[in-house]
Amino acid sequence: MFLDRPQQQLQLVLFPPALFIPVPENEEQRLEFAKAVPEDTHPFIVYEEATNVWINVHDIFYPFAQSEEKEDELTFLRANECKTGFCHLYRVTAILQRKMYDWTQPYVPSKGDFKCPLKEEVALTSGEWEVLARHGYKIWVNEETKLVYFQGTKDTPLEHHLYVVSYESPGEVVRLTTLGFSHSCSMSQNFDMFISHYSSVRTPPCVHVYKLSGSDEDPLHKQPKFWASMMEAASCPADYIPPEIFHFHTPSDVELYGMVYKPHDLQPGKKHPTVLFVYGGPQVQLVNNSFKGIKYLRLNTLASLGYAVVVIDGRGSCQRGLKFEGALKNQMGQVEIEDQVEGLHYVAEKYGFVDLSRVAIHGWSYGGFLSLVGLIYKPHVFKVAIAGAPVTVWMAYDTGYTERYMDVPENNQQGYEAGSVALHVEKLPNEPNRLLILHGFLDENVHFFHTSFLISQLIRAGKPYQLQVGESAGNEPSCPLGSEEHYSW
Repeated sequence: MFLDRPQQQLQLVLFPPALFIPVPENEEQRLEFAKAVPEDTHPFIVYEEATNVWINVHDIFYPFAQSEEKEDELTFLRANECKTGFCHLYRVTAILQRKMYDWTQPYVPSKGDFKCPLKEEVALTSGEWEVLARHGYKIWVNEETKLVYFQGTKDTPLEHHLYVVSYESPGEVVRLTTLGFSHSCSMSQNFDMFISHYSSVRTPPCVHVYKLSGSDEDPLHKQPKFWASMMEAASCPADYIPPEIFHFHTPSDVELYGMVYKPHDLQPGKKHPTVLFVYGGPQVQLVNNSFKGIKYLRLNTLASLGYAVVVIDGRGSCQRGLKFEGALKNQMGQVEIEDQVEGLHYVAEKYGFVDLSRVAIHGWSYGGFLSLVGLIYKPHVFKVAIAGAPVTVWMAYDTGYTERYMDVPENNQQGYEAGSVALHVEKLPNEPNRLLILHGFLDENVHFFHTSFLISQLIRAGKPYQLQVGESAGNEPSCPLGSEEHYSW
């Protein structure tokens, strides 16, 4: 798999074993080894993907064995997000068109070298939903029944489910898991069972095994039957109240999802200080129908202390298609905060308990970055920002990540400058107790340099701040919001 530096073009390349020759010690040996390579042996570019947004790389690729009568064809299953803007499965047949090439001569690349024509490319799934491919998701292919099992969001972007479709006669997509939960599944080797690790906002995780039963004449419609339990759901903490999921449309008619943790001491007419917990960047979805009482239990703790907590997946988050996620292209930090503020005002109007004069914004990593963006550009909205391990200058962050979304700096100087919060500290409020920065010295993702550089800029601009430094390598330690009496609520 080859990906160009702008991460907008990808190639799948087949290399015949004959091309793997020993590394020569000198030119004479190189020529001798090259002579042993048959003239009709060369790489085959069997598939290409291209987009003007970016390519989300994944590993879903399933090649079928070549038959003797069709030895010049390669058929495989591949997930592709670039064709429609939503990740879907395709059955592809490439024609392995052989050329004569003399490997004793130096290779001079030219456009179209070794590119194979496609005999067919058949969509197995379609629609404004996603086949899950990133983050290690896989497919299971049963060559006997001509079925492929995969995970996706066909029914709702808030839940992951296991589905099956025929790759020989694609049409009906059958869901195998139960609605009302989000599932993470794995199929057995002989395709007669699957395991599901599932939960909902109200139900802690459990792990069940299901057996597929029904007629072998109609394997597509075999029904899952409960077979065994590997783990039952634990009881919730005594004071745990699950968040409520909501959705709304922005003024530009984009549908967004969010969730709200209601204060536990909620009383009619009472307004509560509010924490907007944010991530807001690509590759992440915070709002979905899975249990939030483990990693995000601290949000429930804040609600138990009398805070309202709001979480919104704005444009730029995943599982909503490439256009939705690609709203950040070349302008990270310039569009996300608007969606967060829209959601905050929606919750305040819908529920009535949000005190818009006492709102904090808090997050880690990309969420720490957006916390700073919020206080810089919306100081009238956010009273306090608690920025955990924030990216403060994009030139200093991981280049593979940053260039995917922002291009190289020389092509997007304005975007890099506008999105680097450390260059805009003069816009921060002058009042004390409005900014807390958190960072771990051993953070190997967002290096401590980001906070160090930000602080030097804050000192130079004479802006007040508070700093809490940890020694851990993780960039999301326990939340220090218990010390809220230090802030101007």
